[in-house]
Amino acid sequence: MGNENDGTSQERPTQDNGQPQQQATTNTLSTQTSSSSDIGKAIWLVPIYVFIYSTFAVWLLVDGWLTGFSSILKLWGVGVSGGIEIPAQVPFLFFTIVGSLFGCGILGITSFHRHYAISCSFEKKHIWGFYLAPLLATLVGCLVFAIVQSGLLVLTGDIADENDPVRATLGYVAIGGVAGYNWDVFIKKLENLSRDILNPGDTQQTS
Repeated sequence: MGNENDGTSQERPTQDNGQPQQQATTNTLSTQTSSSSDIGKAIWLVPIYVFIYSTFAVWLLVDGWLTGFSSILKLWGVGVSGGIEIPAQVPFLFFTIVGSLFGCGILGITSFHRHYAISCSFEKKHIWGFYLAPLLATLVGCLVFAIVQSGLLVLTGDIADENDPVRATLGYVAIGGVAGYNWDVFIKKLENLSRDILNPGDTQQTS
C-alpha cells in the first residue's frame, strides 16, 4: 500500500507540470485566434500599406538621383528645365524625408512581425499607429533637416557639401532613416532640445 501511494505521488507532479504548459499553449493560440477574428480583414491591410509606402520611398530615392525629384517639383509647377533655380536645400530636404520613410518602413515591418507572430498581442488600436507612420516620418524628416541645417545638431563631417552631392544625399538619407526608425528617441531629444532653448537659465543651474 505504501509503495502504491508513493508511486502515485511521484506520478502526479509530472501530470501537473504538463497541464500548465498545455493550457498556456492553448490560451496563446486562442488569444491569437480571437484577436485576429476581432480585427478581421483590416489586419492584412497593414503589411500591404507598409509595402506600398516603402516601395514609394524607394521610387522617390531613384527619382531624386535621376531627375532631381522632378515628379514632386511638378506639383508646384516647377520643373527641372522650367527656368526657375531650385535651392540646393530642397532636394536635400526630400532626401531626408525619403530616408525617414525608409526607417519608418523598417520599423513597421519589424513591429508587425513582433506583435502578430511573436508576442501575439496585435490589437485593433495598433492599426492607427501603422496608418499614421508615414505622416510622422515626413514630419520627423522635415524637422531633422531643419535641425541639421540650423546647426543645432552637430554631426561629424559635412554632409551638406555641395561639391560631393552623392555623399551629401547619402548623409541626409542616413540621418533621416535613423530618425524615422528611432522616432521615439528623436522625440525625447527634441524635448531636451526645446527645454535647453526655452529655459537656458534652468539648464545652467541644473548643470
